[in-house]
Amino acid sequence: MINFNRLRGIAIIITILVIIIIGRLANLQIIQNEELSRQAVKQRAVETTLKEFRGNIYDRNMIPFTDTEDRIYIIVIPNLFKSFDEISTALSELSGYKKSQVLEILEDRKPVTFVIDNYKERDVESRFQYPGVKIISSSKRYGDHSLARHVIGYISDKDQIGDAGIEKAFNEELHIQKSQSIAMIGDAMKQSIPGLGYRVTNTHYDTSHIGVKLTLDYHIQKIVEDVMDENISEGAVIVTDIATGDILALASRPNYLQSNIENHIQSSGSELVNKAFSAYDLGSIFKIIVTAAALETRTVTPQTLFNCTGKIMVDGKEFRCSLKEEEGHGEIDFIQAFAYSCNASFIDIGLKLGYKPIVNMARRFGFGTDVDLSVDLVQKQGYIPDNMYVSSREIANISIGQGEILVTPLQVVDMITTIANDGVRKRLNIVEAVVSDNGDVKREVYRKDNTRIINADIAKEIQKMMHQVTISGTGYRANMEEYGGIAGKTGSAETGWAVEGETKVHAWFAGYFPVDNPQYAMVVFVENGRWGGTAAAPVFKDMAEQIIKLNR
Repeated sequence: MINFNRLRGIAIIITILVIIIIGRLANLQIIQNEELSRQAVKQRAVETTLKEFRGNIYDRNMIPFTDTEDRIYIIVIPNLFKSFDEISTALSELSGYKKSQVLEILEDRKPVTFVIDNYKERDVESRFQYPGVKIISSSKRYGDHSLARHVIGYISDKDQIGDAGIEKAFNEELHIQKSQSIAMIGDAMKQSIPGLGYRVTNTHYDTSHIGVKLTLDYHIQKIVEDVMDENISEGAVIVTDIATGDILALASRPNYLQSNIENHIQSSGSELVNKAFSAYDLGSIFKIIVTAAALETRTVTPQTLFNCTGKIMVDGKEFRCSLKEEEGHGEIDFIQAFAYSCNASFIDIGLKLGYKPIVNMARRFGFGTDVDLSVDLVQKQGYIPDNMYVSSREIANISIGQGEILVTPLQVVDMITTIANDGVRKRLNIVEAVVSDNGDVKREVYRKDNTRIINADIAKEIQKMMHQVTISGTGYRANMEEYGGIAGKTGSAETGWAVEGETKVHAWFAGYFPVDNPQYAMVVFVENGRWGGTAAAPVFKDMAEQIIKLNR
């Protein structure tokens, strides 16, 4: 006997299953059709990544330091060519590969990308009118003429992670994990399928960029680097805004290529060393510290007289005035002693002053410690000896900036900025903020802090003495009265190291300008430049004149 109830149940179950299957098919064919098609194409896509995007690094006016120059990508689809001879010749001439190497690459018959530098897109397009070639122009992270390389730093080719400088310090914000790539439809052998074409994918348009805005001024940075390239093979220059403490330019030489780090790592040179943050013997620049201590303790006044015979004996050792070894400077006052950088007079002052006041003043100005830039950039602390018991000879040495003293150009420009600010130390800044593409602040980095280091009256006396250096003293080659004048100090620092049988002597000139309305502080350091007055002072003047003209 037929059980109609059982049959009815089976029929209902079958009906439900059929409805489910029809619904699923409808979902796949109608609702998910576009997504599934996209996934199917993606599985067969031959994708080549052209570049990984990072947030830009900008100057104070949102002028970019990164991604400012273009490079050309030539994408070749080999299986659309009957012969590789003609295109291999053209690619060899532009890419740097040998023709045999290009042929070997193309004969693999898989889509390949050739990177072409130093050519304009229109010139490349005119030579590659082939159906199997796609030409794309895209910015490259670092250009051949990029500025501020020792500040910007560089990224690793392996994983696109910041390895040095701002790139490293702000890697979390700059590493946006977006890319530009080209995709072609390929077969099981990853060879492109003719007729199905290709497309360029820019995932960086999915969201706005995050970048880093520096305090550097692009135009002042360029002035500094152009002059350095003509005059300084090894050294450093820093420029600050006196009113704010902002670092407007910072450069180190020798320079390096950010896109070719591996070669520099293997080099025996110092291309990757940021000499603006490195410590060196200071020489007579340190006499500014001795002057501040002597005036504060009233050990001397600007009118105190000295009699320089060209030498002074200290505990059986003879110290000479290097510029007046024979006849000496004769009778001079303290202002003239500073202008002429008279060693005999400053040793006399140092012996009367004592060791501790000099060292304490140096530390008040920040020597021997990191300069707080509110961002993690590697810098040396330098060295200010602080011995409990010292000899007269050691006091004589430190009084003229010789001996164990080591100071960074960054610390020197910090001191000059303080003197120009009538004794008030401004916090130096090199980064303003993390920003969006249009300059909206996402995270403030900039910090303000004013600290009085010396009395304003003392600072003003030192300012007058520094101006006299360029009028009648050792820095006369930096004189530019027609542009408002320069106040500064020369330095020639003996290192004790010999280069080809000759003692290595660093050249310095540090100062500010214009004199009557101080706007910029600057330090010029020339490694083994011999004399500050001849190697550093003229460079300072050249840069100062161009900076003044820039803002007129």
